[in-house]
Amino acid sequence: MALLLLPLQAGSLTLVNRLVMPPMATAKADSGGKVSPSMLDYYAEKSSGGYIGLIIIEHSFIRPDGKASHNQLSVADDSKIAGLTGLAKVIHQNGSKAVMQINHAGSAASADIIGTVPLGPSEVSNPRRGGFPRELTPKEINEVVLSFLDAAVRVKKAGFDGVEIHAAHGYLLNQFFSPLTAAPDL
Repeated sequence: MALLLLPLQAGSLTLVNRLVMPPMATAKADSGGKVSPSMLDYYAEKSSGGYIGLIIIEHSFIRPDGKASHNQLSVADDSKIAGLTGLAKVIHQNGSKAVMQINHAGSAASADIIGTVPLGPSEVSNPRRGGFPRELTPKEINEVVLSFLDAAVRVKKAGFDGVEIHAAHGYLLNQFFSPLTAAPDL
């Protein structure tokens, strides 16, 4: 416990302490995925006083076809940078560091939310949502990789201290590793 309040150096990032707020989906973005006043208020409250050394912002979709839920935060295009910059500033002004978690939902996306058939590593029914995704082609996999890169660049341009790539909880990257969602020959 004594170490919790000591500074921590991780590469070029220095945290004032070792307290980390993990990413938690708030559904506070506007319907287009932009930072909303409600989201700014939420993270201003969480970072108030600088008691938390690092705040990891909830999973944010890198492409419209990777959106997991309504009012999820987006890092899918440059029009989101201004709002993301405001979010990073609110957290930094309160003395905390900020990292953005980026994600693609893959077959865990819903056609009702993304407006198309969800994508996946193979045409295996998603165990949580049901339904069969459209299998990604090798070219499309490369496009997703580039979308992660583009999203990370946007996050850095917005002034965040780092990027966390979400590869768990049954979303796209995790789907490539899971026997529940990937064909046996992958």
